[in-house]
Amino acid sequence: MTPAAPPQITVAIATLGTRASQISLPPPRPGLCYLVMIQRAPDPLPHSDRPDLTYIALDSLGLSRSRNAALDACRTPYLVFADDDMQLETEGLCKLAQRLTETPHLGFVAGWRHERFPASGARTQPHRLRKSNAGRICAPELMVRMAPVRRAGLRFDPEFGVGAPYPVGEDYIFICDMLDAGLQGEGLPIVTGSHPAASTGEHWDDAQLLKARRRVLSRCFGATAGLITTAYVFRHRKRFAGWKDAWRFWIG
Repeated sequence: MTPAAPPQITVAIATLGTRASQISLPPPRPGLCYLVMIQRAPDPLPHSDRPDLTYIALDSLGLSRSRNAALDACRTPYLVFADDDMQLETEGLCKLAQRLTETPHLGFVAGWRHERFPASGARTQPHRLRKSNAGRICAPELMVRMAPVRRAGLRFDPEFGVGAPYPVGEDYIFICDMLDAGLQGEGLPIVTGSHPAASTGEHWDDAQLLKARRRVLSRCFGATAGLITTAYVFRHRKRFAGWKDAWRFWIG
């Protein structure tokens, strides 16, 4: 009997405490394996008979620290980041991996959540990812090629993400850091999962989140952050509660 090929894709799912036992996974599929990264892990850890599933207890807190632990634990060429309340589409994940395999110059690719899939426009076709068009990407849309990420020493910034001082923006900052390190990325019209519930980044009436968004722009754009912030305020002007909130955001 020919031995099964080793998995090519790791899906790293960040969770907390007893939520680990409530995660809904797709049926096993060749080429995929799952790491469930548990902060504040229960004792004992959940048990599963699935050979494609591994639970890892972490002594850290914060989403970015969980993502970094996944970077350390991954043993496959490709890694996807996911949260514990998502429905994953393995067909889409395999298509992302196929694109990375076919285009070795790419360091990362991104698909779409079902709820955000574009109905028309340039983003319905493959397109190069830049800082200007990558702001919407989050789990489970992002797949990275581990070799160049490790060579560049890239990590998620623990100051950002749920459980951190600035509770949004960790995915975008990681993408910007990859781009700054010379990695190339591509956006693809591929659905990788569903996340019906509103994510933290979709709330615009929380002063702490607005402060965090402003800090994300400073972190990613440095000396040009003022110009970028002006464009950002204009683009999202209808999402602010009023001109006072927009003004406070602009001045930081």
